[in-house]
Amino acid sequence: MKKSIILILAVIMLLTAFYFFTNEKKTLKEYQDDSGNIIYTSIYPLYELVKEIGGVDTDIAIEFVVPSGSEIHNYEPSPRSLALLENADIFLYIGTGLEPWAERIDVSLAASGVKTVELSKYLDLIRYDEERVEVHFHGKGERHHEEGHLHGIYDPHVWLDPLNMKKMAEIVKDELILLDPDKKEMYIDNYLNYLSRLEELERDFNILEKKKRDIIVVSHAAFGYLAERYGFRQLSLLGTTPHGEPTPGSLAEIIRMIRENEIEYIFVETLTDDRIVNVLIEETGVEALPLNPFLGLTAEELENGEDYFSIMRKNLTNLKKALVE
Repeated sequence: MKKSIILILAVIMLLTAFYFFTNEKKTLKEYQDDSGNIIYTSIYPLYELVKEIGGVDTDIAIEFVVPSGSEIHNYEPSPRSLALLENADIFLYIGTGLEPWAERIDVSLAASGVKTVELSKYLDLIRYDEERVEVHFHGKGERHHEEGHLHGIYDPHVWLDPLNMKKMAEIVKDELILLDPDKKEMYIDNYLNYLSRLEELERDFNILEKKKRDIIVVSHAAFGYLAERYGFRQLSLLGTTPHGEPTPGSLAEIIRMIRENEIEYIFVETLTDDRIVNVLIEETGVEALPLNPFLGLTAEELENGEDYFSIMRKNLTNLKKALVE
């Protein structure tokens, strides 16, 4: 009897495994055979950008790889996610070491017929160290990884500056037109509308030109492009990623600078280690304020209709508290 039960269970397990295996293959095949066009982006900010310019009437399927709100610096997609990318017409990613997995598969995707676009190649990038922004520009269109570009030296958080978003929006518009020329006019109209909203956001951020202070303390160095443009420094607790850890010496130096410069606020993110922030609060009396790097939106934020523009304006409100008011 026991052997019979074991045999039955084994058969069930084999049939179940076969079902999921064939069902997954069928799903992938159906996706691949779909006559519609597909664009994949690496991260949510690019996904929202493509959705905005594509518009509600586009026939192009738009997806993103890194789950919204995940820690993008260390994320590794599953083999299934990577397999889906081979079905894409276009794959958009930032580069500069933000998504190492994307840089690893770039050539193989291109060999599979996927057009890959590394957006950072078309932007003026800045270098940074762990305490302040160092400006070393690379001109538009340069191929950094072919000219000795070292991953992790250039700030990859390019979307946090509306000027960079304007440049990327133009690239996205051109790619959509190449992929779906019949809807060229729609994509141009959507692009111009999006561009107008970005220019309005830029005008709002120009209030930072009236800053009274020029230093902010951040949990990780994600805001270098705004800092460079508006002439303030960002002192980073955790370096270039939100999961780092300060040395005792660097923490003591930041505490010293907070006291010497009478800094009242520290900017934190969802993934910031509260223990480190609490040390600073106890030692200096600073107040913690959120500064959102817009890695994605929570379910609540989506329900409330939040997007890049609303998040950036909330960031501006808090930056004004630290720099202007």
